[in-house]
Amino acid sequence: MNRQWIYSADRRSEEFIAGVHQFLSIAKRNMDSRFIRCPCIDCKNQKEYSSSRDIQMHLMRRGFMPNYVCWAKHGESGVMLEDDEDDEEEFHNLDYAEHPFFEKYCDNENVRKKLERMMEDHKTPLYPDCKGSHKKLRSTLELLQWKAANGISDKAFTQLLKLIKEFLPEGNKLPETTYEAKKVVCPIGLEVQKIHACPNDCILYRGKELEHLEACPVCKASRYKIRRNDSGDVEGEPPRKRIPAKEDDMLRHPSDGSQWGKVDRMYPQFAEDARNIRFGLSTDGMNPFSEMSSSHSTWHVTLCMYNLPPWLCLKRKFIMMPALIQGPKQPGNDIDVYLQPLVEELLELWSTGVRMWDEYKQEDFDLHAMLFVTINDWPALSNLSGQSNKGFRAYTHCLDETDSMYLKHCRKVVYMENRRFLFCKHLLRKKRKALRSSRPS
Repeated sequence: MNRQWIYSADRRSEEFIAGVHQFLSIAKRNMDSRFIRCPCIDCKNQKEYSSSRDIQMHLMRRGFMPNYVCWAKHGESGVMLEDDEDDEEEFHNLDYAEHPFFEKYCDNENVRKKLERMMEDHKTPLYPDCKGSHKKLRSTLELLQWKAANGISDKAFTQLLKLIKEFLPEGNKLPETTYEAKKVVCPIGLEVQKIHACPNDCILYRGKELEHLEACPVCKASRYKIRRNDSGDVEGEPPRKRIPAKEDDMLRHPSDGSQWGKVDRMYPQFAEDARNIRFGLSTDGMNPFSEMSSSHSTWHVTLCMYNLPPWLCLKRKFIMMPALIQGPKQPGNDIDVYLQPLVEELLELWSTGVRMWDEYKQEDFDLHAMLFVTINDWPALSNLSGQSNKGFRAYTHCLDETDSMYLKHCRKVVYMENRRFLFCKHLLRKKRKALRSSRPS
């Protein structure tokens, strides 16, 4: 419907009066409450009235507010057109190549071709002899909107596209996969820019002053890793790829810690063969149904191999799940019952080993393994180790030397003598009167 009468016709004409009555009928049909917004030039959809008579008088006296052709505040999502009108006719006849936007931002030939292809998809019918507004771009966009609104996976959406494509006539332009559909709607992606950073998080190598530096001006750390057999750039050859550096004394793998070296000293035969595995065991409870009202608890036990480098040892394909303890309640201190099969296999790997084949050396060998470390939260620590972490002996480090006291009125156990963990010259070590103490500091 042509709504030029809203601003061009005389408000005393029959055309304007009929249009106002049509507006009121649409507003009444789509009203959510007993009130209707008034779109007059003074109210501007900010005031509501219960009587349509008041809104009619406002519109007859003052007219509609500017640029309110689509009555979106009154239930409309678009403007209906007459049969002889084409909402895309002006867009089709537009010479977009002469638009200032294309002259300014489309200097790249590849980008220009992608935009031209997108414009062609906007004009291309979905299938031969297609009547109506079913174009390739519009139909693909509506299907992707339906996919996002209903949470459909990419695999299921690809199957749906193939099914619809079979239903349509031959020669249709509907994409066959989700990837192709997204390429039709968004042919141009965002540019990705990689920016190097200092290993110690001092600066970003960006800007005219920093982007060409080889070392950090703050901490003097090298920007790139240097390989042992790297001879540097050679004249006449392309420069080698450089990897951003990360050099410090931080613990990045259990082999960097003292426990790894202590095990090597205690069990030298085990440490001689690098093929012997050091396992890390992790366990915790979870609710697989994601319901707060359910008390179901399933415990999964996983093993990771710390013989691998740090960027591989915690990858999913190198993590094993030797045990899965089903619910409906958590095992608690009885978890050792469920771990008996795993403990037996670990004891076998530690004592006798398992005969394996080394493909690299083309030989048989006895594979040994040990439980090197456990990873768990504080409640699971008590279940796995058997050591109580609550009550009078809750400190797993101090054990029998834990200094605790029960508060009768609060009904809680408190722990004292924590100042012994301070530095020798700390000021609080000398304040024995202010802090309860039964032993020398």
